[in-house]
Amino acid sequence: MLELNYSLVLQIVLFVALWAALKRLWFDPAMRLLAERQRRSEGEIEKARALAAEIERLRHEHNTALQHAKSEVQREAAEMIRHAEAEQKQLIAHASEDAQRTLVEVRARVAEDVAAARKSLSADVGAIAREVARRVVGRAV
Repeated sequence: MLELNYSLVLQIVLFVALWAALKRLWFDPAMRLLAERQRRSEGEIEKARALAAEIERLRHEHNTALQHAKSEVQREAAEMIRHAEAEQKQLIAHASEDAQRTLVEVRARVAEDVAAARKSLSADVGAIAREVARRVVGRAV
């Protein structure tokens, strides 16, 4: 069977010593390094998640502000259009009133001129008729 001699014991002692040396000089530092990398990676991942959440919050806030600004601009534009239409109606009403007044004044002046012309012509009708008859007949009538 298995013989216990000093070479087996020496191999076990050397193996344990090598294991202890490698653990202290290689395995533990490597495990610490891996643990530190894992910790940093998790921290950076958490920061990235927080940053992504902040970006999404800001995007939502920006979209909300943009929608509010658009609705405000539309409201102001509609208000400006209503004011412009009211002013247009008012200007048209004033222009119509002015045109009606001017038309009444012109009709009155034309009526006065026609009346004055009729009056003037009615006084001169006899003389004009005699002159026309004289020219047609060729002698004084």
